[in-house]
Amino acid sequence: MSRRIAFQWDGRAIEAALETKGASAVLIRDGRRLEATIRREERRIELTTTNGSARIAVVSGARDVWVSFEGRAYHLERPQRERPGAEAETGTDEIRAPMTGRVAKVAATAGAKAREGDLLLTIEAMKMEFRLTAPEDGTVAEVRCAEGDQVELGQLLVRLEPSGVVEGNPKETP
Repeated sequence: MSRRIAFQWDGRAIEAALETKGASAVLIRDGRRLEATIRREERRIELTTTNGSARIAVVSGARDVWVSFEGRAYHLERPQRERPGAEAETGTDEIRAPMTGRVAKVAATAGAKAREGDLLLTIEAMKMEFRLTAPEDGTVAEVRCAEGDQVELGQLLVRLEPSGVVEGNPKETP
């Protein structure tokens, strides 16, 4: 199977072609080709190339992907594609733990309004803090953790019901 992939990371666009067949994968980006063998174990992936092996953890959501590699976490955003004439998408945003850690702060409260970028909670792991924010305007439907809780990679922490308008911050709709 062959497909184009696109993400935003640290304000930069990342685009590549990905070809997969069984446990083999080929990534082509900027004229460079990387071949690897992939082995999946739940949310963890082991990549083997001619340069060696690496284990990564991946948590994928509708709007973003968290990748944990060699003690660092990377947040990749999926570009939002506007479809002319399409109705606004509805559904629930699930905010999941990007890595195993301890909940240091919970700023979200069930029923409260949240604006895109508002802090929902903070996780501490390996002496680093990871701030999880609202991916869009909405209402906090559920908070499934408390300060001090140990959380696992991929664990559901907050559910956010998206909305078209939050007081003082209108979103344009097509």
